[in-house]
Amino acid sequence: MLGTLNTRNVRRLVAKRLPLLNWLPYYKPSIAVADLVAGVTVGLTLIPQAIAYASLAGLHAQYGLYSAMAGAVVYIMFGTCKEVNIGPTALMSLLTYTYTHETNPDMAVLLCFLTGCIVFLCGILQLGFLVEFVSVPVVAGFTSASAIIIASSQVKGLFGLSYSSEGFVDSWTKLFQNIGSTRMWDTVLGVCCIISLLCLRRLKDIRLGEPGKETSRQRALTKLCFFIATGRNAMVVVICAVISYIFKSQGQTPFVLTGQIEAGLPHAGPPPFSTFYGNQTHSFTDMVSHLGSGIAIVPIIAILGNVAIAKSFSSGAMLDATQEMITLGLCNVVGSFLRSMPISGSFTRSAVNNASGVRTPFGGLYTGIMVILALSLLTPYFYFIPKATLSSVIICAVLFMVEIGMVKPMWKSNKRDLVPGFLTLIACLAIGVELGIVIGVAVDIAFLLYFNARPGVQVERFQCSSGGPEYVLVTPSAGLLFPAVDFVREAVSKAGAEEVDVVVLNCRHVTRADFTASQGIQSLLQDLKRQDKQVVFHNLRPSVAKILSPTEKLRTSNSDVELEQLLKGLKYQAANESSKEYTKLEMAEVSTGQDNVQLQPSTEQNDTRF
Repeated sequence: MLGTLNTRNVRRLVAKRLPLLNWLPYYKPSIAVADLVAGVTVGLTLIPQAIAYASLAGLHAQYGLYSAMAGAVVYIMFGTCKEVNIGPTALMSLLTYTYTHETNPDMAVLLCFLTGCIVFLCGILQLGFLVEFVSVPVVAGFTSASAIIIASSQVKGLFGLSYSSEGFVDSWTKLFQNIGSTRMWDTVLGVCCIISLLCLRRLKDIRLGEPGKETSRQRALTKLCFFIATGRNAMVVVICAVISYIFKSQGQTPFVLTGQIEAGLPHAGPPPFSTFYGNQTHSFTDMVSHLGSGIAIVPIIAILGNVAIAKSFSSGAMLDATQEMITLGLCNVVGSFLRSMPISGSFTRSAVNNASGVRTPFGGLYTGIMVILALSLLTPYFYFIPKATLSSVIICAVLFMVEIGMVKPMWKSNKRDLVPGFLTLIACLAIGVELGIVIGVAVDIAFLLYFNARPGVQVERFQCSSGGPEYVLVTPSAGLLFPAVDFVREAVSKAGAEEVDVVVLNCRHVTRADFTASQGIQSLLQDLKRQDKQVVFHNLRPSVAKILSPTEKLRTSNSDVELEQLLKGLKYQAANESSKEYTKLEMAEVSTGQDNVQLQPSTEQNDTRF
């Protein structure tokens, strides 16, 4: 019996960690056709983006294609969301450039390996909750700032300029310094490409005919419009490359071209643990030291992006975030053996995958095959792709990453959330993305600590419905932990200062407490006792009661009926004590009167004798 249970548990664990086993036995030709169409469609989007993102990362174009291979294939075996496409993204490319510029490609490959190791380790240790400390406003501010920085860095390509820049301010400063060297034909081509890409993007929203009543011709035209919209990047890149080839064959070069790209597949091997640049050899320790905070920032951003994308396409189903982290870690580790830069999930390509009708993660295989074919057969033709065209592809890709639409809901929901969001945005633009997100998270945690130390305390005054005493009901909105103890104690003491004899502390929201809270409650009881106040703890959990008063039993009630009965008892007890005090006072007065009566005759006798 025990052996059967163990075998069953092992099978369940294997099926959980290898989702491939859940859908592969039911794979049919009809599903394969749907995956093929989706995989090819995503490939048409991925290939031009990969070339452009390599340029954004400061690497040669082939590194973008290397990065597009491993993620698409590894996700087939370990991924849980069929729509997600793992590969190079604008955000990962920007971070790669931030931490590896002025070095060599080995640094980007090592960053990919270390990112994979850290993400994989976080998945194994189930540390995904750590990314929850990065709130939605901070992520929105960071994403928006990154999009603006990326677009700013590509403006030079639109103008045919060539210079090195870091960050938002530096990009625009050097643009104005070099504006006199603008190449007119690059500018014309870049602007035309942006207009074309934005117009073609709108084709996917065209629906011919009434829903459910379309003719076969209308359905075919609708699908054609969708295919053109999703393949717009490849279409624009191919057309511009053909134009450049025609000019080149006539001995003219009006555009700045991508240049020579190394043909063939990458040489598989372990990531570099030492490298040579700047006329000296750098050890593994030197490389890690140079990467610095990027070893932490890049994995966090990769996890945030990938889990967010998987959640958005999970269709309400429970998402196994741990498995997604393990998969993303493996994609980066395997990718580093194929000379990849850091990769993550792409929302744009995942949306294309979903709209193309993908049925399983197997669609990633066809996308990977297209990338391999491009590396094997098409690299000589990539030479003719104008850099202005790649810049326009990147700008149009990041244009919709600016989270303008989130400002209005935040304003209506909680205006305070705008503070960390805008601080993150401004800090990223002013001093860099690596410090900007740290500042945003720090501000968010500061808000979190403040509101935990200052929970809401509701104070209400009630009169018992059936002759009970009047009392003050104090309801804290959070647990009694050490930052909030003094604040709650002060609020309860102020409530006890009112002209009532009973203070009821409603503990329905108090699920946790600590030793400091215990000491604070004891001090509170002593304060109210000196004011002749009775204290009742309403809806107090037994586990919390043991912490708050481990030696002395507190006066508690677990329901409204029990509270009312307890309050009546306290009123009756107070009346009895008052009666006893009154009786004692009367007896004392009578005793005093008798003494006076006994003293009076003696006085009269003395007077008579006198």
